[in-house]
Amino acid sequence: MSAIDAVVFDVGNVLIEWDPRHLYRKIFRDKNGRPDEARVSWFLETICTQAWNEQQDAGRSLAAGTAALTAQHPAFAAEIAAYYDRFHEMIPGEIAGSVELLKALKARGRPLYGLSNYTRETFRETKERFGFFALFDGIVVSGEEGVMKPDPDIFRRLIARYRLRPESAFFIDDNRANVEAAAALGFATHHFQDAEGLARHLTALELL
Repeated sequence: MSAIDAVVFDVGNVLIEWDPRHLYRKIFRDKNGRPDEARVSWFLETICTQAWNEQQDAGRSLAAGTAALTAQHPAFAAEIAAYYDRFHEMIPGEIAGSVELLKALKARGRPLYGLSNYTRETFRETKERFGFFALFDGIVVSGEEGVMKPDPDIFRRLIARYRLRPESAFFIDDNRANVEAAAALGFATHHFQDAEGLARHLTALELL
């Protein structure tokens, strides 16, 4: 029997696919009506950057974040507003294999938890959209906590809130820095790349 009991999942790009390019390929088009990949890349690397989005993940409201960026780049007001107004167009759906693993773990009676960097407003909408959230025994979301991975404090909040023992928990995330932070606290970890690799690791730990 595995010494690991509880399993902790990241959400974005582990259980659901998230990529702002899905949205901005619709917004930025070339003269032939095709997605302007160069313009999309420029916009996401220069205007609506990951660093800016992370400020909302860390607790700043969407309204405040959008207003601050629009003041810096007024010529792109409509495109900036689209980032959160059309947020769910960035999420085409579940990562099916991962969600099937989540369901299989639940069927085995494994305690399941979530730990996600996510804005509090978009998380509420995402939770309503995807039924698999009902499988979690608990979830900690950065936008609701005001602290985000890989800060050890958000892991400690998860541990304390749900009385987890890191040495008996398995943490899954697609971000290596987050995986390393969890490992430093004693979690068994998996750097997620695809559902097949995760399935192999879960099987090796006798969790499936």
